[in-house]
Amino acid sequence: MPEISSYLRSIGLDFREEKGEAWINLEARNLHDVLGYLKQNGFPRLSAISGVDVGKDIELIYHLFSDSYYVNIRVSLPKKKLEIRTVTGIYPGANLFEREVHEMLGVDFPGHPSLQNLFLSENSPKNPLRKDSIESK
Repeated sequence: MPEISSYLRSIGLDFREEKGEAWINLEARNLHDVLGYLKQNGFPRLSAISGVDVGKDIELIYHLFSDSYYVNIRVSLPKKKLEIRTVTGIYPGANLFEREVHEMLGVDFPGHPSLQNLFLSENSPKNPLRKDSIESK
C-alpha cells in the first residue's frame, strides 16, 4: 500500500517493509494517531495484540490486516511503567486482546471498560508470561 508507506515516511516513523507486510516501531504516545489513520485508510480490523517479555521491557505488537497487506506495530513499554491507553475506542475488538495482555503480562490499559481476567482464577499466579514471574519460581 504505497499511500500507507508515504504516510509513515511523512511522519518520520521507523518502519520496514518485507513480503507484503510493514513493521513499525512506535512510541506509545503515537499509537492512537497512527491507528486512527490506518483505520480510516484501509485497515478496518485489528487482528490481534501480541505481547512478549523481552527483559527490561514488554513489547506489544498490534497486528492489522487489509485485503492484501499486513501492518504490525511494535510498542515497547518499560516494566517500570507498564501502561498504555486502551485502543478500544478505535478498534472495539481490542477489548479481549487487551484483557489477555493485562492478565498474562501485567500491562494496564487506562480507559479500558473492564480489565477482568479471561483465563486465570483469582488464586492463580499473577502475570504468568512474565520472565520475572517464571524466574522467581
